Amino acid sequence: MTKINLSIVIPSLQTGGAESMAFQLAKAINKSRFNLQFICLYSSSGTTFEQELERIGVKIVFLEKGIGLNLLTFRKMWRALEEHQTEIVHSHLGACLYAAPWTLMRGKKLLHTVHNLPVKELPSLHRMVLRGMFKLKKAIPVSISDTIRQEISRFYSLHETAVPLVYNPVDLRHYHYKEEEKRQEAETIKFVCVARLAPQKNHKMLLKAFAAVQSEMENTRLVLAGEGTLMNQLKLLSEQLKISERVDFLGNVENIPELLKASDIFVLASSYEGLPLTILEAMGARLPVIATRVGGVPDIVKENGVLIEPDQPHKFAEAMLKLAKHKNLRERMGEQGFLMSSQYDIETISHKYEQLYITYCSSS
Repeated sequence: MTKINLSIVIPSLQTGGAESMAFQLAKAINKSRFNLQFICLYSSSGTTFEQELERIGVKIVFLEKGIGLNLLTFRKMWRALEEHQTEIVHSHLGACLYAAPWTLMRGKKLLHTVHNLPVKELPSLHRMVLRGMFKLKKAIPVSISDTIRQEISRFYSLHETAVPLVYNPVDLRHYHYKEEEKRQEAETIKFVCVARLAPQKNHKMLLKAFAAVQSEMENTRLVLAGEGTLMNQLKLLSEQLKISERVDFLGNVENIPELLKASDIFVLASSYEGLPLTILEAMGARLPVIATRVGGVPDIVKENGVLIEPDQPHKFAEAMLKLAKHKNLRERMGEQGFLMSSQYDIETISHKYEQLYITYCSSS
């Protein structure tokens, strides 16, 4: 069987939801059916994702793009796609702009996974280019949740049937704990949040909610995994709220499964979202979820957690206290989430993407 030459294009392989999704897909994809290469807009930074992909023999091309729109990067992208004899392109985030000219001129299809609300995901130039390509059926938007699919349909004036739906994946093999590995009962209840320290994730609201929790339950702790531009501001806020001794800023954490296994409740206070991969990971780890009702979050947080309207720190705190005080409720929600997570397993998701590649490659 002849292999299909597939190029996955992405800004970088830093830690993030889109990057993690693309990384998992690259590991799981059928290598006997697809000849895969990664094209990253920026320079190598030696991340774990890069090292692991190179270890399993996936070619990575770094275009060494600078800041802002870079015309030379279009030429480098063209060369990389041409040399791989690419038959289909799968783009993520802003990398779609640089792959668009080649796919149009070569008559190939561009699959673009929309990782967030379409109005928030990309700059206006990128959205304008995608809008034209979607209209001409030269590119296909792939949605990561039912809600995001509706938003794509509305924003780009497409019928929902023109928007394939493939959920974000989670590698459940990392969460198949043995009975003796389950977290032992501890005096301290740990809330964990895995997210970039960026305005979208609204850690400020989360810290305010946790301050209210601390005033009523001192045996609680908030663990924040992730780096970002707001690190210093958030540390200062935790000091002002007098909770700094009960908040851990861990920075980037490589072993997320171990971190989740050592926690009790997953929290995410985002102002807007697509379909957070970290919530799916929390579900795989049997953690109940408290999150804001934004984007695709309601598609995956149902009986397995509690949804709060954005920017409601007092309501968020009430939910945190409720789960902290009721162990049976936490466990019941956690088990429900784990049962739900099977439909997001990477083996299932990679097969769906493989079918899309085959379908749209043959239709080019």
